[in-house]
Amino acid sequence: MVEASALPTPYQVRFRAGPNSGTADTLKNGVGGHAGPRPHELLEAALASCMTITARMALERMGVSGVEVNVEVELERTEEASTFRYRLTLDPPQDDARYDEVVASIERSPVRRTLSKPLLFEPATRR
Repeated sequence: MVEASALPTPYQVRFRAGPNSGTADTLKNGVGGHAGPRPHELLEAALASCMTITARMALERMGVSGVEVNVEVELERTEEASTFRYRLTLDPPQDDARYDEVVASIERSPVRRTLSKPLLFEPATRR
């Protein structure tokens, strides 16, 4: 579970997940700032992080070490759909078969699977 609390500075939020914490922020109409990622960037970060971990695990299963893994994710939001575009980079580059196997793995990553399902939002009971 993640808990978020508003900070005194407009639009800044402190979030906590277990022992880890961070700050999110946004800028609207000249109010707010850049003290942390915007909320939608946290979605991008969740997917990119999970895909990167999944890619490293896939390479380990293949017995491949010493490969730098980078995943970039960009979220495009329209009225019709939200599109996550991603790019996997392996350095040194791998042959096509190995690269394709890693891509197939990240396409089954846990956060990608979660975001691919219909989403439901339910308020918890009031405290």
